[in-house]
Amino acid sequence: MSENPKAVADKLLDALVEHVLAEVTDRFDEVVVREIDLVLAAADTLKLGDVVDPADVKVTARIGVDQVGASALVETLVGPFADTFYNLDAASEHNLGDVIDRDKFQALVSAVLHMSTAQNRVFDRLTESPLVAQLASSFVGSIVGDILAENRKKVERVPGMSSLFSVGDRVASTAAKVGKGQLDAMAGKSAQFALQQTESAVRDLIKNAPVEDAALQVWDLHANEPVSELRKYGSEEENREITGLVYELAKSARNEEYTLELVDAFIDTFFETVGTKTIRELLDQIGLSRDDLVNEGARFAPSIIDALIANGVLAAQIRERLEPFFASDKVLAIISEG
Repeated sequence: MSENPKAVADKLLDALVEHVLAEVTDRFDEVVVREIDLVLAAADTLKLGDVVDPADVKVTARIGVDQVGASALVETLVGPFADTFYNLDAASEHNLGDVIDRDKFQALVSAVLHMSTAQNRVFDRLTESPLVAQLASSFVGSIVGDILAENRKKVERVPGMSSLFSVGDRVASTAAKVGKGQLDAMAGKSAQFALQQTESAVRDLIKNAPVEDAALQVWDLHANEPVSELRKYGSEEENREITGLVYELAKSARNEEYTLELVDAFIDTFFETVGTKTIRELLDQIGLSRDDLVNEGARFAPSIIDALIANGVLAAQIRERLEPFFASDKVLAIISEG
């Protein structure tokens, strides 16, 4: 009498589960190489734009911006990450100049100093601010006042000059009382004049003074010191506060329509730039070789697989996925015919 088809199907299922488990344990290394080679063979023929729809990426990106960006996990990590960055032991072992290339820093400073369009725009907008004009006036007035005070100390040492300054003070006081309205009217013009002079001085400083050399000298002073010396510019509490404020700022802007439009535009640009490249070309440009993929697969997968086998989850999951097939009427009919 032939064996019951259902019993045969169960035996086949057990054998297949055992085979799959062996694939990810005993034969794992050869399986990783085989599967990656299969994927890379397909990657030579598949173009990114043909297998990934930009619209789907946009939906996923918006979920990331909306949910992940403000998730409890990210918020929980902001403070500890800020503290870790601030107290990193490696910061005492590496000099700043070893971390950031001096030539790149110089190129950045030079580029910023030569951004004439941005400078012109900034100065134009500053001249429109009455408060900035008042600050400039106070700044210039403070310099002039300091100069006059210093000169007065020197001149008053000359006999008779002290009395002359006293007369000048009384005259200035009387003039201020008599012409206060006129002085108030002139205050705005004085402030604007001071701002123009300050702007002119700053422009001249940027254009003619050795600002770039000065910046590099400051850089060189820090470059030969450990990165940890930068902690002297702020305490751990201040670092945590600034990091938190930056996170809150980013979180508040994440769902604004402008931010979402920007995310969409970046995705469109990405696909317009690399959408016609094959998956293999993209991997090469990223810098991931076949050996890198094999090594990383062999590095991380075994520990995960071992844990899943130990708690019985992996075998149960494999069986759950395969069992409907072996219990199907079609498979049982084939077994019966055999």
